[in-house]
Amino acid sequence: MPFSPVESETIAQRLIGEFAQSLIRGDLKPGDRLPPEPELAESLGVSRTVLREALKTLAGLGVIKSKRRGGTYIATSISEGMLNPLIFSLIIEKGSKEELMELRVLLEVDAVELAMEKAEEDELEQLAEELREFEVRIADGDFETLSELDVRFHLRILDMTKNPAFIRIGRTIMHLFAFPIGQALKVLGPEQVLRNHRELLEIIRRKDLPAAREHIRKSFAISMN
Repeated sequence: MPFSPVESETIAQRLIGEFAQSLIRGDLKPGDRLPPEPELAESLGVSRTVLREALKTLAGLGVIKSKRRGGTYIATSISEGMLNPLIFSLIIEKGSKEELMELRVLLEVDAVELAMEKAEEDELEQLAEELREFEVRIADGDFETLSELDVRFHLRILDMTKNPAFIRIGRTIMHLFAFPIGQALKVLGPEQVLRNHRELLEIIRRKDLPAAREHIRKSFAISMN
């Protein structure tokens, strides 16, 4: 298995980077079994102590897994462990409110574009049904439930993309916006949010991407004020 020797400076981090590059090049593939520790350490030009440190980090991230029958394998699917560092880094280094909103707009526009291409009629009808539920719940004045339904609307659009990696990353990023969505609901009022969602649903049905972009940007701009 081809690896490049790792330099002594910041060895563990470089080693993790080497694993990432091996996956990108296709030298390592999901489900591959890693060589035994002594062989792997020798091919990388590092001590077994350093190798174990890097492997422990990769295991914590969900990139590699140990199996009961022995051996360490590359994961075959995205795990929460892989995405948790992303959400925390976005929170800690989140920058300005405007920058986060730009991220949300980009995510939503891309999700809507894919949903236009891939959504089935029954999925669109399910979304319409959930908006009817939102309308019924307005009379209760329960903003917590309405906020949950609001978030669910956006998650349903993500699901319509039928792209597992995009869905997982999108759901992770949506954690950042659960609270702002609830705040915007109170500022705009549930009736306006319902109108916005119904308009977006109709735009998706028409497959009108320019209108979707304009609608999304306008809606988020209003919620920022």
